Amino acid sequence: MTLSTREHSRLARMAILLGTLILALAYLVPGLVGHDPWKQDEAYSFGIIYNMVQTGDLVVPTLAADPFMEKPPAYYITAAGLVHLLEGILPAHDAARLTSGLYMALALWFTGLLARATWGVGAGTTAVLLLISAIGLLINGHFMITDTALTAGMAMAYYGLLRARRDLWGGFWLGCGAGLAFMSKGLLGPGILGVSALLMLLFGEWRSRLYLKSILVAAVAALPWLLIWPTALYLRSPELFQLWFWDNNFGRYLGFVDLGPPVEPIFWVRTLPWVTFPVLPLVIWSLWATRHTALCNPGVRLALVVSAVGWGLLFGSHTGRDLYAMPLLPLLAVLATGGLKALPPLPVRLGYWLSLLLFGLMALIIWGFWLYGMVAGQPPQWAFLGTFMTLDHAFELDRGALLWALIFQSGWILILLRWRPPRPAALLAWPAGLILIWALLAFLHLPWIEEARSYRGVFTELRAQLSEPFGCVADLNRMPLRECERGMLHYVAGLTTEHIDSPAQTSCDYIITETNLRALGTAIDIGPEWELIWQGSLPPVHKDLFSLFRRRAVPPVQ
Repeated sequence: MTLSTREHSRLARMAILLGTLILALAYLVPGLVGHDPWKQDEAYSFGIIYNMVQTGDLVVPTLAADPFMEKPPAYYITAAGLVHLLEGILPAHDAARLTSGLYMALALWFTGLLARATWGVGAGTTAVLLLISAIGLLINGHFMITDTALTAGMAMAYYGLLRARRDLWGGFWLGCGAGLAFMSKGLLGPGILGVSALLMLLFGEWRSRLYLKSILVAAVAALPWLLIWPTALYLRSPELFQLWFWDNNFGRYLGFVDLGPPVEPIFWVRTLPWVTFPVLPLVIWSLWATRHTALCNPGVRLALVVSAVGWGLLFGSHTGRDLYAMPLLPLLAVLATGGLKALPPLPVRLGYWLSLLLFGLMALIIWGFWLYGMVAGQPPQWAFLGTFMTLDHAFELDRGALLWALIFQSGWILILLRWRPPRPAALLAWPAGLILIWALLAFLHLPWIEEARSYRGVFTELRAQLSEPFGCVADLNRMPLRECERGMLHYVAGLTTEHIDSPAQTSCDYIITETNLRALGTAIDIGPEWELIWQGSLPPVHKDLFSLFRRRAVPPVQ
């Protein structure tokens, strides 16, 4: 029995969807488990999650023994729930990091829905592949950071805002997305969405009673997100509410509160090209290729308006980091989708061969390091390698990890053989190459990377220096432990510190200081009543030197 053309088309779409889902899973899963929280965002994020699991307090995020009011707790609550759910199956930090995979999957899903609503059937899978092609999403999307939840909420809200002109379900998704964005990182996400929702009234498709009704539905859907936690926080502590609402929402952005180093004037000019590559060049091409019809497309109008508002706020912010671009990447992926089929054969061939050469060479290097380590038992003893990796790591064969690495390597080769120029599908070579490199690092070299980035070794060694019973441990405000160190010291060593301005202010038996690694071997003096008993640091690239002082039984005679 022969299949009709319509059935062939439906089966082809199902095959493409299945292939995209497999690639998305291959993108999301490697690297989510198997390593400790790393410096710096993962370490303090898990410190908050660990406290939430230990205390059950879902209102005041706490890092070690201190309230941490930088962000609302949606991500932390989700992660704490996964830690409880997977207790006994995964270590607490691995279970918590699965939260990022969950939210990134949600972001990919709503990006696909937004692209489909903008460009039609088949565009969703293309937009998902473009989104996972962005360099700026690869590492940050696998880390234990609240920006993954913000990205998911914003992608949901973009889809809702586009759909709000047609039905009330759009208002529901807009409200839920804005609420999740708010509960992830505060007022920035809802602010971008609110300004954009007003600007969309400039276009006829949004100037209708149905759109206004959808906005009302969005407001109702967002109310639980916007009211429950802030109200509970205010009832618990008006001071902490003020610290969160004013200092961490407005003060951080405008710069009148010192909550991080100010951004350089050219930060985004320097960061934008690489964090959005290769999606941004494809956006420029897409807008040119569809220049006669693009602005008539409601989805394109929406993406351009929200992008202008979002990037404008980022360029005007007092602080800036590359991960702040994450919530705007779904819009770029959708914009780039429209002109992808119109790419001339030459750029397709060029992208294919450049991807083949670049990722093929990188894969050979990764395999080469692994083979050398297996034969020699340790990494190559190169001085430049020792500036960012440990040179005394003992390589051990993990058959399961090796099998998965071979599966990913074979899959990449099959993709290159199956989808070749001049088909536009040859652009699969870039996202497939990114997935391959990330997977090879995760399966072959994760223990080596872990050794260079984990706090477990140094803080376990520090904990062993404390004589029981020791009462308490303090840290000096002039040489303080940072947020990431305090979180991991609590998790690994079970220690929280008392913050003091001078050694005379504490009755603790021990004081921890953190200085630059260049101070190793030099005299760090905090007073005659204290003796230095231990020093340690994270090898080898980190410049942080931890020193442990013990109170002398009898101070020396001056």
